[in-house]
Amino acid sequence: MADNTSDGQLDFLLQVLQATKNSRGDAHLVYPLLAANTDKINGRLAELLRDWATSKLAEVKPEQGECLAAIIIIFSTLIREFTLGNKASNIEIAITGYEVALTVFTREAFPIGWALTQTYLGVVYNNRIKG
Repeated sequence: MADNTSDGQLDFLLQVLQATKNSRGDAHLVYPLLAANTDKINGRLAELLRDWATSKLAEVKPEQGECLAAIIIIFSTLIREFTLGNKASNIEIAITGYEVALTVFTREAFPIGWALTQTYLGVVYNNRIKG
């Protein structure tokens, strides 16, 4: 039975972020995990990503925050390009991830990272299905 509770989805989120980090964003390693958990990839996962990442980024050292934000950007790109599941949910999760990462990669502190993330965000907004 699928565990679509908040705890089950949070466990999945942490697992997929760890897989993204460990594989350095290798889709061949992350996509099977996503494919096995399409039932957990929905609007609630986007909310959990925002809540968890915002809280985590507030409590870690700046260097750790940069690393986490980079992992979230990579995950957001992977989920944006993931062809299984609900495409609208995938896009909303990607938007959330990019927006959260921009709280770390500000224009002032990281102009290149900020610009790249803005570009990614523009691409995903262009493909947005939800209003």
